[in-house]
Amino acid sequence: MTRKTLFVLAVLALALVASWYFTSQVSKRPAPAQAEAWLPGLQAEQVQAIEVQRAGQPLVRLERREQAWVVPAKADYPADRAAVAALLRALGEARKVEPRTANAELYARLGLAEQGSPEEQAVRVTLQRGEQPPLQLLIGKPGQRDGHLVRQAGEAQSWLVSQRIELPASELEWLDRRVAAVPFATVRELDLRHAGGERLTLYRDKAEEANLRVRQLPEGKRLAFDGAADGMARFFADLRFADAAPLAQLSFEDKPVLQFSLSTFAGKTLKGSLHGQGDQHWLLLEQGSDLPASELPGRSDWAYRIEPYQYQSLAKKLTDVLAAD
Repeated sequence: MTRKTLFVLAVLALALVASWYFTSQVSKRPAPAQAEAWLPGLQAEQVQAIEVQRAGQPLVRLERREQAWVVPAKADYPADRAAVAALLRALGEARKVEPRTANAELYARLGLAEQGSPEEQAVRVTLQRGEQPPLQLLIGKPGQRDGHLVRQAGEAQSWLVSQRIELPASELEWLDRRVAAVPFATVRELDLRHAGGERLTLYRDKAEEANLRVRQLPEGKRLAFDGAADGMARFFADLRFADAAPLAQLSFEDKPVLQFSLSTFAGKTLKGSLHGQGDQHWLLLEQGSDLPASELPGRSDWAYRIEPYQYQSLAKKLTDVLAAD
């Protein structure tokens, strides 16, 4: 190979490298921080109400009340503040990454149509801001790698924006579903009384003890394993309801199937009961608990339906935690 040929090959290689570099730089998406905001001027604190309309589902409306968000259709029950904050933050931080179609015939492919199948239709989000005109937003499919496909109602141009916009799928999922959040390490005693008269008391004398003991443990018997009784107290560590209703709207004629009383090493108490209604179980909280609000988001004027597995984890009897003979 001659020196001239080598020179030509080297020039071609440099040209290819330069071409690749130029093309990669041109095709790069602009950094979201440098791009134009999708909703310039949106300030979360100005939003007074949020409406979410999914195809084929009832409208979900959230309203700001002082420093909290509530769901009016659910008797003003508190909304999930984290979900609301995440939505407003994502909308406020969303920046235009790249334009997508402005052709209405192609909206369905992006999940941005206003008619068609549920998969083709956008989720319509309306932000009400007092005296300012409401913002009507259409939220489509997530981006292939990140971000979300969106457009504003009344505007033809759709966009891929930088933020993933998460929307709970139903009214129930917009609620603050926490009932209790009592750390297991703080539980000193849990007393359970079944409708048939059986009583089961779990306790420990010191917070340093890892597991709860059973006060009614017969002589010569032992638990199935260390911590066999702990699950009943852990029930209250992250208790979330499956459904909720104002207590005034429900009627429980029979005696409770289970009553409980929990006390902590800080001297705080929580009392309540579980009631059967058909194949469902509803949990009621007694008034007068002195647990801090962070450990007891639930309310005594509401009833909370829990899932069967949750009920089973609490409503154990002595025979359920003893070792087999």
